[in-house]
Amino acid sequence: MNRLTQLPTLRVDISQNRSLQYKGKTYYGVAGDTVATALYANGVRIFARSLKYHRPRGLYSLDGESSNTCMQVDGIPNVRTENTLLINGMKVKDQNVKGSAESDWMGFMDKLDWLMPAGFYYRTMHKPAWIWPIAMKQVRKAAGLGEISPDFKMEGRYAEIFPQADVCVIGGGAAGMMAALAAAEGGLRVVLLEARPWLGGCFDYRVRAYDQEKALYQRARQLAEQVETTANIRVFKQAAVVGVYNNNLITAFQVGGESDSFNQRYIEIRAESMVVATGCIERPLIFDNNERPGIMQVGCAHRLARTYGLLPGNQAVFSIGHDLGLEAAVDLFDLGVKIACVADIRKDGQDPQLLLELNNRKIPVLRGWVACEAHGTKQVKKVTLGTVDGSEKRQFMCDLLVASAGFTPVTGPLTLAQAKLQYDMHTGYFLPFNLPEKTHMAGRMTGLEHTLAIEASGRLAGLYAAADCGVDTAKAVSKVKKQLSALPGPQSGTKLVSAPVKGRKSFICFDEDSTLKNIKQAIKMGFDVPELIKRFTSTGTGPGQSGIPGHNLPLFVSEYQGLTDSKPVPTTVRAPLVPIFIATYAGTNHDMYKRTPLHEQQIKAGGVFRRMGVWRRARYFSEDFSCREEILNVRNNVGLLDGSTLGKFRIHGPDALKALQRVYVSNMAKMVAGKIKYSAMCNDDGCVIDDGVVVKLAENDYYFTASTARAGETVEWIRYHTRYDGWDFHLVNLTDAMGVVNISGPNARKVLEKMADTDLSNNAFPFGGYREFTIRKTIPVRAMRLGFVGELSYELHAPASYMPALWEIMEEAGREFGIRVFGVEAQNVLRMEKGHVILGQESEQRTNLLDLGLGFLWDRNKPDAKTVGAVALRQAENDPDRFRLVGIKMEDPQRAPRDGSLIVDDRIRGYVCTARKSFTLNESVGMALVETGLAAEGTRLEIFEDDCNGKRLYARVVPMPFYDPQGKRMKM
Repeated sequence: MNRLTQLPTLRVDISQNRSLQYKGKTYYGVAGDTVATALYANGVRIFARSLKYHRPRGLYSLDGESSNTCMQVDGIPNVRTENTLLINGMKVKDQNVKGSAESDWMGFMDKLDWLMPAGFYYRTMHKPAWIWPIAMKQVRKAAGLGEISPDFKMEGRYAEIFPQADVCVIGGGAAGMMAALAAAEGGLRVVLLEARPWLGGCFDYRVRAYDQEKALYQRARQLAEQVETTANIRVFKQAAVVGVYNNNLITAFQVGGESDSFNQRYIEIRAESMVVATGCIERPLIFDNNERPGIMQVGCAHRLARTYGLLPGNQAVFSIGHDLGLEAAVDLFDLGVKIACVADIRKDGQDPQLLLELNNRKIPVLRGWVACEAHGTKQVKKVTLGTVDGSEKRQFMCDLLVASAGFTPVTGPLTLAQAKLQYDMHTGYFLPFNLPEKTHMAGRMTGLEHTLAIEASGRLAGLYAAADCGVDTAKAVSKVKKQLSALPGPQSGTKLVSAPVKGRKSFICFDEDSTLKNIKQAIKMGFDVPELIKRFTSTGTGPGQSGIPGHNLPLFVSEYQGLTDSKPVPTTVRAPLVPIFIATYAGTNHDMYKRTPLHEQQIKAGGVFRRMGVWRRARYFSEDFSCREEILNVRNNVGLLDGSTLGKFRIHGPDALKALQRVYVSNMAKMVAGKIKYSAMCNDDGCVIDDGVVVKLAENDYYFTASTARAGETVEWIRYHTRYDGWDFHLVNLTDAMGVVNISGPNARKVLEKMADTDLSNNAFPFGGYREFTIRKTIPVRAMRLGFVGELSYELHAPASYMPALWEIMEEAGREFGIRVFGVEAQNVLRMEKGHVILGQESEQRTNLLDLGLGFLWDRNKPDAKTVGAVALRQAENDPDRFRLVGIKMEDPQRAPRDGSLIVDDRIRGYVCTARKSFTLNESVGMALVETGLAAEGTRLEIFEDDCNGKRLYARVVPMPFYDPQGKRMKM
C-alpha cells in the first residue's frame, strides 16, 4: 500500500493494521479505513456488477449514494462497503456475479440492453399466457442484489436509546456545529447527529485557507473540539438519520466502534426544535459510460487522498461544474496526481484565484466543455471531452475521470418532516418553501459556499431553535442577520444534466441500470411526470435511495419535455433515508418484563417463572409441572398466591356510574356497598374482552379489577367509549400501586383471623362480600371474598410497598396450618375444576358473552347506556351456528389432551381450551369450544392431537362445574 502518510488531514492510523479476507486472500488496511478504501489501497478497482447488465462498477462516492460498492460482508449482502468501517478479520465477497467481479460471464447481458426497454417486465413475456409461469421463475432468479443463506444467524450487539433534547441538529459540518453551539449557549440540551465517523463536513479534508491563520480542516477540528467539550451538547458520530416524523421525532442509527458495547444502536429523539444542516451531495454528470470504474465524484477523489492517504489515480481528467472541483484539481496535483485537463461546464463564474493556481501548475482549463464518453471495458482508459453544445470534441488518456455536474442539497429530513420543495432557478436546488414549525435549515444546503456565510447561517438557525425553546435570542439574532447580509449569498448553480449524447449507455441510476434512453422511452409511452417515470423504470428505487438519480431525473424530464412554463418537480422521498438492519430496529431484544411487589418472595419460595404478557410470574413451585401437591394443598388445607398482576382501577366523579354502565354488560346501578359485583366487558361485536369485579366504595366512587392481559388497555378502552359524551369522571390506574394476595383453602379463615383486625365470621364477612380493615393494626387492606378456585378464599389488596411485609406475616400465621405457596398453573387447574373461565384461554376473538355461558351477566333491561356490544349480543342470541363452551370428561381418565387440540369428525368442529388430569376428581376433565350441534350433554367428541400417532382421543360432554357443583365449599 502506497499511502500519503504525512498529511495533517488524515483520518486513518497507519500504525494499526486491519485485515480482511477477499477471494481467498488476506488483504490489509489500516485503522479508520472503510472496507472499500482498504480494497482500493490493495489495487481493487472493480467492486461489483450492476443489476441488469452486469457492467463493472467501481468506487464512485464515499457516502453510500449508490450500490456500486455493495458487497457481501461477513455473510450479510448489500453492505455499502464505501462507508462501512473495516474491522479486523472481515470476510468480504463480491455479489451479483457468475465468476468474479473482474470476470463475470454474465457480462454478455450488457449487449442485450435492447431487449430490456423501459418497463419491459410489465409489457413482455405474458403472451401467450403459458410463457409467463416459465418466465416468472427466471425473472425472480435474476431479480435482487445479493443472496443470504437461509440458516444465516445475525451476530452482534444491537442497542437502543431514547434521548430527549431541546434542540436536535442533523449534520456535523461547520453549519451544524455552529447551530449546536448557538443553541447550547442558552443552556439547552442539544443533540448533534453526524453520519460520518467525525465532525467537520466538507471542511474536514480541505487545506484551502479559512483565514490568515488556519486552513479549513483546522477550523473544522477547532469547532469539533468546542462542540465535544460543551457539556450540554451530546454528539452521536457515525449516526445516520433514517426518519423524521411529526412534532420533531427523529430516528437514527449509530454504528459502533471497536471500543463500543454495540455494533449498531437505534436512536429515537424527541426534540422541541430541529436544525437540518445536512449539506450537499454531488449531482452526477451524465455521459456515455459514466459509471465505469475509474470515474468518481470530486469529493470521493479528494477525500481518498486527504482523508485516507490514497491517490485516486495517476493520470486524471476533471469534468466538473463547481469551484470545489477546481480546488480538488489543484490539491490533487500538488499531492502527485497528473492532471491532463480540467473541463468546466461553466463558461464563466469560476473563482479567479483557483483559475490562477491551475494556470500556475500548467493545467489546461476548458470552459464550457464536458465529458461526453468514457472509454475502456473494465477501467476508464481515456475520455472524450466536448463542448456543451456538441460542436467540438477532444480525447485525453487517463485512468481517473473526476466528474460532477454540481451539487444537490440533502433535503431528505426536511421532506420527511412534511416540508414542500420547489425548484430554485438561482441555485438549481430543490428547496423548501414552507418549513414546518420549529424546523430550520442552514449551511451549504441553502446554496451558500462562502465559509463565513455557512457558519453564520448555522449560528442563526441555532438561535432560532433556541428561541423555539423559550430562550430570548432577539439581540443575537439581529446581530447574526446583519453579519450574514454582508457576506456572499447563495451561489448560482449549474443546470446542465447531460452531455450531448444519445443516452443508450448514459446512466441516470446506477442501482437499477436506468439510462437516459429508458427515461425517453417512458416519456414516449405517456409517463409524463418524474414520480411515474421513477416507478415505471425503477429509477431511484435501489439501495442508494435516489442518491444518484434523485436530482437529475426531474431536471432531465423537464428539459427533455421542453416545459419552459413549469419548474421541475422532485420525486417522493420516504423513510428510511439510508438502509438499516432490521436487527437494529429490534434493538437488544432484552426480555423486558414487569415484576410484582412479591417477586423476590416468589424466588425465595422456589418459584419457576414464566413470561405472561408483560409480567414474569411464578407458574410452578416445584419441578413437578402437574402441580399435584400445590393443588391438593389448596383443596385440603390452605394456599397462598401472588395475584398482583390483576388490573386495579379507581373511577370516581359525578358520571363515573355512567362510564361503568357503558362498558360493562351488567346493570352497575344495582351495586350495593360492601358487596362485590362480577361482570364482563364486550367489544362492539359482543365478544368478551375482559371480566372482573367492581366494588362501590362510596357515592360516585368505585374500585374495580381487570384481567392481567387487559390491565394496560383498560383506561384507553373506557376513554375511547366515552369520548363524545362530555362526562365528568376521573379514572386512576392503580395496577402497579397495589398488590394482591389470594389466600384459599378450608383453613384460609383460620390463618387470616390470626392477622386481621376485624370479624371474619361467615355472617360478618359472607361470600361475595367486600371489607376494608388492617393487618396487625398497620397494613391497610381491601378484602374481597371470592371463589375463583372453588374454595373458601380471600383476595387482599394492599399498597405495593406493604406487600413483602404482608406476605411474611401471612406465611408466619399459616405455618401451623401447613400453608404453602401455589402458582399460576395450580390456580389454572383449580379454577378449571370449578368451571371458571379465563378470557383468552376459554375464548378467542370471535367468542361472545353467550358462547361462554355468561349471558346471565347481561342485563337486557338496564337503563339505556348504549352498552358496548349489546346490539351484537341481541343479534347473536338465536344464532345456531355459534360455538358453545362445554365441559368434557375424557374416556381415558388418565389421559388429558393438550390445550388447543382439535375436535373433529369429517372436519374441524371445535377445540379444547383447557384440559388437565384432576387429582381431586381422579379423572381428566376440561373445557372446549364446540359447534352448537355438539354441545348437548352426553355427546361423544373425537379429539385430534398432533402427536398422538394417528390415534384419536375421545371425551363426553358433561355439565359444569366438575367440582363442588353446589358451591358449598366457597361459602363455608
